[in-house]
Amino acid sequence: MSRLLAATLLAAIAIAQPPGTVTLTVRVDRFPHAKGKAGIAVWKGPRSFPEGIEHAVATTYVPIEGATATARFEGLSPGSYAVTVFHDQNDNRRFDKNWVGVPREPWGVSNNVRPKLRPPTFEEARVDLEAGERDVRISVR
Repeated sequence: MSRLLAATLLAAIAIAQPPGTVTLTVRVDRFPHAKGKAGIAVWKGPRSFPEGIEHAVATTYVPIEGATATARFEGLSPGSYAVTVFHDQNDNRRFDKNWVGVPREPWGVSNNVRPKLRPPTFEEARVDLEAGERDVRISVR
């Protein structure tokens, strides 16, 4: 019976993840509260990074539980990526800023890059992903 269960589980894993692809789990912490959602985007290159969300290869909005949020992206091809996240406190699906462009909502990027007086670049936030299961951890501030 245990061989049948093991074979079934292996078949389910093979169906869930095409061979040679990446499943990326993004874990975000340090949200100041659970109101709103975590807006998470995965980028395959520097085009419009970090705010031109229409150029991200994948986006999602997930609930915040306690001070953390988790999102899973499946079927990515191996390569260089960057991840952005922001705390969409008012659920408007926009990264709110003040009139001079300073963020009004907590944010973070992969590698936890936080340059002064400018947005992070794709190269600073880049993570190289090989096939299989991969985790990225980000703290928002």
